[in-house]
Amino acid sequence: MKHYEEKIEKALLYLHKPGKLSPTGNSPIAYMVYQPEEVFVVRNLLETFLYPKAEYFGFTTHVVSMGELIDKFINSHEYRDIWTDPSVEETEMYNSIKQEIANSDYLEKTLIDIQEEYVQESQPLLVIKDVEMLHPFNMMGVIENKIYNKIKIPMLVLYPGETQGTARSFMGIYSQDGNYRSINF
Repeated sequence: MKHYEEKIEKALLYLHKPGKLSPTGNSPIAYMVYQPEEVFVVRNLLETFLYPKAEYFGFTTHVVSMGELIDKFINSHEYRDIWTDPSVEETEMYNSIKQEIANSDYLEKTLIDIQEEYVQESQPLLVIKDVEMLHPFNMMGVIENKIYNKIKIPMLVLYPGETQGTARSFMGIYSQDGNYRSINF
């Protein structure tokens, strides 16, 4: 647990220094990478460590659950009745949901819209949690690449996976992806 506390503190310190980010042209997004099987350890750290530490750094924390965004998309979509029909095969259902999410840029647009709600605050911080719920519909790297140049406020992504240098492997089941421009902690 101490290992994750140190990662969170380093990530918050990095995001707290906007001058460090601006000259290089980097967007203020960082990933706190953790082993997928330790999801409950990390979730417990939200209340006990991350929120108080973010407050110490002067951040006003806002949490976005990727699971809740996916749930909202599925339950409000016009194809919901088709997706929940017992005659629809599971693979077909997942592929259809995945395609609809991708075609609409729903997750990207929603994250940018949420950001706009808080951009006027003095030190907002978006904490993106439940990233594991993107599987099998999307990956955080795809979302990040689409919104990277639009990120205006610090974002901390709680990322289940593995790292190797700057590359990440989502959930430890996908191939290493080195296309991320953000930093890992």
